[in-house]
Amino acid sequence: MTWNDFAGGRPVDPATFVAAAGTLLEAAVAAAGGGEATRADFIAGLEACLSMSGPYATLRLDAGLADQDVRGELRDNAIAVSEVVLDLVRSTPGTGAPGLLDIHSNCVGYAWIPPVVERLIGEPGLHAARNLYNEWLWQLVLLRDALIPFTDPSRVRVLADADGLTRLRDARDWFIVQVMTRRIAHAAIVRFAAEAVTGGYAEGAYGFQHGGAVVLPPVALDGDLLGPAYLLALREGTLVAEDTAYFVQGQEDGETASTLSVPARAIGDVEVVGLTDRLVPGAAGGPGATRTLSLVVGFDGHEWTTDLGRALRGHRYAARPAAAEATTEPTAAAAGTGAWPGCAVLRQDGEVAVPGGGVIPTGGQRALTLALLGRLRPGNVVLYAGQEVGGQRILLDIRG
Repeated sequence: MTWNDFAGGRPVDPATFVAAAGTLLEAAVAAAGGGEATRADFIAGLEACLSMSGPYATLRLDAGLADQDVRGELRDNAIAVSEVVLDLVRSTPGTGAPGLLDIHSNCVGYAWIPPVVERLIGEPGLHAARNLYNEWLWQLVLLRDALIPFTDPSRVRVLADADGLTRLRDARDWFIVQVMTRRIAHAAIVRFAAEAVTGGYAEGAYGFQHGGAVVLPPVALDGDLLGPAYLLALREGTLVAEDTAYFVQGQEDGETASTLSVPARAIGDVEVVGLTDRLVPGAAGGPGATRTLSLVVGFDGHEWTTDLGRALRGHRYAARPAAAEATTEPTAAAAGTGAWPGCAVLRQDGEVAVPGGGVIPTGGQRALTLALLGRLRPGNVVLYAGQEVGGQRILLDIRG
């Protein structure tokens, strides 16, 4: 007897997975003597394992390089995902049925809280209860970790099989090493997310398509410019014909950056009227199942194209100072699209440097700002929302 019907492998949403794993919990409760108090202790043990700190935590994101924005994004999302899993567990009523009598469980060494120790160690004949509890804990920790990359975890469908999510053991260990001991690369987050959903990955991908859904950083899917830069959002629909495709950055052209000057304080209120944007896939035929994506923005009778991978790289690297009211009154921006300094950037074929600093007003328009981020040399750009920022930087005004 097995605890799920995932044999052969199929995509499963969190609610379905937690409900199936509930068979393990109920069997562990029954094997440990039964009762709601036993069930409550076991769920409390899971809660301790899903914490981001403390002696029972299975993932520690309260330590490491504190200045990394990516670490903060992952920590906050991991807390939210843990609550999603716990809410699903708590809302599934106990059946009282013994179900499984025993199971071979992976001994992963997760620590037990004292009430669980008392229930599983205190008497002889509890070997089955320990196995069942261990497997339940293990499967739900794997589920939590598989969902950490996603801003909308309840909608994600992970690829499960007869062993639940045990197939992710090595991928999960690799991912945990990345997030707990190193500067966290966006490609590492995407790789683990892809392995959880598709069963594979492409080196260096920034997103993917699988099973009728597209997974990309939220800003590429109409998300907030100041929203998460490293996490991933899911949108139903497709961009390419293949069922599974991994989106990678286009090849660098190898040219030196163009050098431009923009007005030092030409901020003002700018709105590009009639702005359109769309994502256009590159031709198939790259290595494996990889594709490039271009962001195309149109206005004033022109269209401007930038590689989406480069735009998202620029979005990740852009500084986001704490918001504060500007102490100087910005001057009005030059009137007319042709005089708008962003046009000089978008006209360039390659990377653009603005060594003298300055401001390019965007009126907070997401696609327009993202297109500019795809052209500007990364590492010296500020997403400007009214705060005072010193130094020689190019500021993108995103005030709506």
